[in-house]
Amino acid sequence: MLTVYVLIGAPACGKTSWALQNARRLGAIVLSADVVRDEIRRAGGDPFDGDRVFASLDTRLRERLAGGASVIVDATHWLRTYRAYAVNAARAAGARLVAIWFDVPLEECLQRNEGRLGSSPGLRREDPDTIRRIHSGLEIPSIEDFDEIQSVRHVNDST
Repeated sequence: MLTVYVLIGAPACGKTSWALQNARRLGAIVLSADVVRDEIRRAGGDPFDGDRVFASLDTRLRERLAGGASVIVDATHWLRTYRAYAVNAARAAGARLVAIWFDVPLEECLQRNEGRLGSSPGLRREDPDTIRRIHSGLEIPSIEDFDEIQSVRHVNDST
């Protein structure tokens, strides 16, 4: 069945690792906000222009769904309003909608962040204050928006 998996969690909680590890098993492709931000940056644009980033993600998501592909959407989606585009796109396509909620302690996110060495999307070190702010403001997904909610409590790697 056509499915959209919406990843929800603070930076450095393991979303990108989870997406890459589970895409094949789920028969889904990964769309990443970090990749879109990197493309915008390389084109000379502002990678922190959230409207532009998520408009691009929305377009790509709708295109993949129209083509019959299940999709993992990799972004923090920390506020309900920030994930509405994915919920709306999935509903418009008649896709099953699954929230993957990363219920990872702040200290683990901060520790994982310190271990990041890469410059690639999802592997870069984030500002610890940004992680704290997002972690403290995370809005837990609701069954009102999703057909299913899966919880990830610990991710055992260093990315």
